[in-house]
Amino acid sequence: QGVLDFKNVKMLVLDEADRMFNLGFEQQIRTLIGQIRPDRQTLLFSATFEKNLEKLARDVLTDPIKITIGKVGQANEDVTQTILVLNKHEEKWPWLINNLKSFVERGSVLIFVKNKNGCEELSTNLCKFVFPAASIHGDKNQEEREDVITAFKKGAIKILVATDVASRGLDIPLVK
Repeated sequence: QGVLDFKNVKMLVLDEADRMFNLGFEQQIRTLIGQIRPDRQTLLFSATFEKNLEKLARDVLTDPIKITIGKVGQANEDVTQTILVLNKHEEKWPWLINNLKSFVERGSVLIFVKNKNGCEELSTNLCKFVFPAASIHGDKNQEEREDVITAFKKGAIKILVATDVASRGLDIPLVK
């Protein structure tokens, strides 16, 4: 909107760049970068590196260095994924209540939900059923989110209900 002058910016950090692309912000990113001095230092972080992001990297980075953690295209060897498809929404709550105690006995539990309302509703209902839980979503301010994540990492909170705000960048070994 022409309010800020980016000519003096010396460092640009694009964190979760793939997510910004997936949300449709490519043009805004390119416009912003075009307003920053060319001798800037640019750091670009991404969980995935699809072709559109590679093109941006080639366009805006000078002598880029790519650092890859883990094996490209493979899940972490320490993660076991088990999928159970429940065909009806009303099957989810009984299944969760029947299995949650055994999950909590093995370690911390992270439950992802689709939206903020579902996040609050599920964490409230779990607390009513004697499963102390906390929630994290985009309507919570940064301090609240950090407090909840810190307590969850320390094991003070055993069950965390979250939207996709917590789906990236977390490493919590207590989650089993």
